[in-house]
Amino acid sequence: MSAEVQSSKGSGLLEGSPSHGDRAEARLLEPVATVVRGIYRLFLVGLVVGAVGPLVGTKLGLMWGGPNVCAESRSDFSTDGFTGMFRPHAGVEVMTRPSYCTDHADGAQRLFDFLGGFPSLLLVLGILFLLNHLIQGASRGGVFTARTAKQLRVVGWWLLLGCLAAAVVEAGAHAALLATLAKDYTFTADSWLGTWQPPYALVFTALGILTFARIMRAGVAMREDLEGTV
Repeated sequence: MSAEVQSSKGSGLLEGSPSHGDRAEARLLEPVATVVRGIYRLFLVGLVVGAVGPLVGTKLGLMWGGPNVCAESRSDFSTDGFTGMFRPHAGVEVMTRPSYCTDHADGAQRLFDFLGGFPSLLLVLGILFLLNHLIQGASRGGVFTARTAKQLRVVGWWLLLGCLAAAVVEAGAHAALLATLAKDYTFTADSWLGTWQPPYALVFTALGILTFARIMRAGVAMREDLEGTV
């Protein structure tokens, strides 16, 4: 058999079904690949179903909400008004956190209520989309590639910047909504910062992903240098 025929058959094998090495690398993505694909598809279905919510006066999201718009205070107050099974023992102080609700919200209140949850929803949807795209690319082109490392870095930056932006926007929307529901509560920079809760866990997770992406990129470069030497 000539060298040209052997070369032709070899190239045909490469362009056909994935090799054993490719399948082995694809198995490295499990079980997260199956979980991400399933959740991503379910999330899209739920998003489409929930997207009609604002048209009928309900919240946008995966679950149907009611016509009420509510905002919970971030301050605790002492109370002695509990009765029945919630009645405290002697010497026990009960702290409560009031929630303000209205069933005749205006457009601004509904907008604040919408912004109080939509950024997190967008963040999750973006993460699922990027992870699904990363997994598809890694399954086709290999796990240990510069492209996979780059996509992983994009996931890290999206999570890092997105979680901070979502927390800031949602805190501002919550403070603005509460100011329209509570008489003595005013929307100020201090109230905004008082409502903001830094997403420490997500920030550290994003930094870990960025670090791993850098390590992976360095490993890919070392692998390419080694293959070139061999």
